[in-house]
Amino acid sequence: MKLNENLLKKLTLWAVLALWFIMTGLNPSAMAGDELPGGVTAASFQTPPNEYRVVQYQLTPDTLKEYPEWGIGGYMAFFYSVLYPECERENYRLAEKGSDIIGKLVDAAHKDGSPVWLADDWGYPSGMAGGRVVAGNPDFEVRSLVMLTQKGGGKTAVNFELPDGLHDIVYAALYPALESGIDVTAGKRVATQQRKISAPGLTGSWELRVFARYTRRAKTQAQSTMKQFGHTGRYPDLMNREAMASFIDTMHAPILARITDPETKVEGFYCNEPNLMQTHWERSKALYACAPWSGELPARFKAMHGYELDTILPYIFEGSSDDARRARIHYRQAVADLLTDSFSRQIRAWCDARGIKSSGHFLLNEYLSQHVQGYGDLMKFVSEFDVPALDIPIPNPDQFMDFPYQQSRFFSSVTAWKKRDATLMLLDPIIGGYGMGRLSPDLPLLLNSVNMASFHGVSIFSSYMPRVPSAEAKGYSKEQYRFLNEYIGRLTQVLRGAKREAGVALYYPIAMFQADLLASDQFWPDIVKWHKHRQNDWDTTEKALLDHDIDYMIVHPEGVAEGAVADGRIRIGDGTYHTLVMPQMEFLPLAAARQLQTFHRGGGTVLWVDQVPRRAEHAKNDAAVQAILQDMNSVNVPGLAAAIPHSHSRAFDLNFSPGPAKLRVGRFYRDGLHIYLLVNRLQEIVPVDIRGGRGDGAGRVTVLDPSTGKITSIELPRTLVMGATRALILIPDQTYIAQNLLTIEERQP
Repeated sequence: MKLNENLLKKLTLWAVLALWFIMTGLNPSAMAGDELPGGVTAASFQTPPNEYRVVQYQLTPDTLKEYPEWGIGGYMAFFYSVLYPECERENYRLAEKGSDIIGKLVDAAHKDGSPVWLADDWGYPSGMAGGRVVAGNPDFEVRSLVMLTQKGGGKTAVNFELPDGLHDIVYAALYPALESGIDVTAGKRVATQQRKISAPGLTGSWELRVFARYTRRAKTQAQSTMKQFGHTGRYPDLMNREAMASFIDTMHAPILARITDPETKVEGFYCNEPNLMQTHWERSKALYACAPWSGELPARFKAMHGYELDTILPYIFEGSSDDARRARIHYRQAVADLLTDSFSRQIRAWCDARGIKSSGHFLLNEYLSQHVQGYGDLMKFVSEFDVPALDIPIPNPDQFMDFPYQQSRFFSSVTAWKKRDATLMLLDPIIGGYGMGRLSPDLPLLLNSVNMASFHGVSIFSSYMPRVPSAEAKGYSKEQYRFLNEYIGRLTQVLRGAKREAGVALYYPIAMFQADLLASDQFWPDIVKWHKHRQNDWDTTEKALLDHDIDYMIVHPEGVAEGAVADGRIRIGDGTYHTLVMPQMEFLPLAAARQLQTFHRGGGTVLWVDQVPRRAEHAKNDAAVQAILQDMNSVNVPGLAAAIPHSHSRAFDLNFSPGPAKLRVGRFYRDGLHIYLLVNRLQEIVPVDIRGGRGDGAGRVTVLDPSTGKITSIELPRTLVMGATRALILIPDQTYIAQNLLTIEERQP
């Protein structure tokens, strides 16, 4: 019988390999550590290069000397005190050396092979350049839209004067009063004279709605950091492209101008919690409920949605009807689009043109209501950064099991959507209610956060934790901090650039939070409380996937709309999905419904959690959406996992015990290799049974231990003992041979 040509090639290759093993006196296990992803070697894993270690805040002459002794690899440089000594940040003591020190410090770090990130602002939140953006042009200052009400009846003259403290009137109208509120569709615009209104009333009961611009000079997040950073607290309109161009000219450009060849020496600029600045920053109620406003917003709204923003302004502040909720979706979408274009897209374009990256972390990313409150649509806003990033609290031991580490997945999912290589996380010791009294969390707490963040897709870590003991912090020993840096460096050099193996996509239900969010006069925790039920629905849906070892990514509606559908799969960025999970959706755009219909007809699975939407984002499309979804059924959260028979390729066939309650397993692929990240969730030693995918459980895997830097090869089945709050990396050797030497096509689910 004549041998198939491909089979002959494979047999020949096996023979060559066997001969090589015999000649060198090696067996397959001797290859462990020699063939690893991303050029990782036994030596680099034992002593990680600087680029994979912690990026620590501050680049000064002192930190250049000290950080290498502590095992730190990179620098987050804050140079604003050099540019603007009037901030009087004495502790940096750099301004007195002159602005040429910026280039000298970056050169020195580069010489040591240390990555440098540049903080993009004077103080935080980012965007204000210490107040210089607004000082240069007062019209750049952020404004709020507020609504004032006056009731009356009949055609008696309506007289109204804008209260002191409000800037000007944007729009005013009279609306017929109903028992349930006002008839927004029957509103009649009234003319304004400077700050006054004088117009005839309407027949019957009516209510006047006046929409005015308001400049808040107190009790915002920006003003809360004035004393700490020595800035004015005057925050600009981040939706104004000219204002943001001024921000770039004031901060980014003068810093970069002092660095020669920045594209070879600088990673990029990093922002700190830029946001729409519409949230009252105290527990007491504000004078007005505030909503985002910018001069270009009406035009952007009409271009996106085909009707005038003026006609639905009351719905930003009130109303629970379908029309009101649809209007709020449209409004927040326009806000997000304008903000993304002005801030993140403009900054990224500026950075990319100079060969550096843009990154930064954002405000209150755990709560989807705050995704809307601060950004209109956070995932959309983040999608224009080169390196999506977040900061995250470091929970205490009694919070380990319930802490929402999965907030990291919003950002790693953007990384996958936009085909980026890394996700960055700041290990933040004080947020989450821990405060300045816990600046130096214990090492097990840090390792736990690093492990769980890595499981959710983070591959760069930064920190500002003080190392040396002081009155405010207990600090660390050099041995402890070196261990942390080496542990992180070993994990990230394997996982940076790796892609998650996930066949399940979880739809980002941002429209539902946009529909519900009203302009508010409340502090953010009170806003979160108003949306607790819907947030809980999201949390329990995500937890149902995690607790059943279901690999998933979060997909943005725009990603779904743009995805390539074929053969029961949808390709979105770096991900290919056979199942779409649609959580608690009430409204669905017609275009999305059609895309899902094509996906479903091709063999893909769509799981509607708790309900099937019956309304479109525009009322005119309701019937079409209902027709497409008429035969769809919903599944409840407890039944969700059972409806997903598998979430990853069957080629990822290693089996582990115990299950997700004690052990998290992340599945990634990189350079043709299958990578398993095992995370011990417990604060105690856990034995882990590992079996191969064959009937006898046999196989061979390379084990990389980030705690010791050791790389070993083991035969399966095998039991490994994992230390408390520690991780291991496993790479099946046979997977490597099959994919890289024999080029066998991976079996699909």
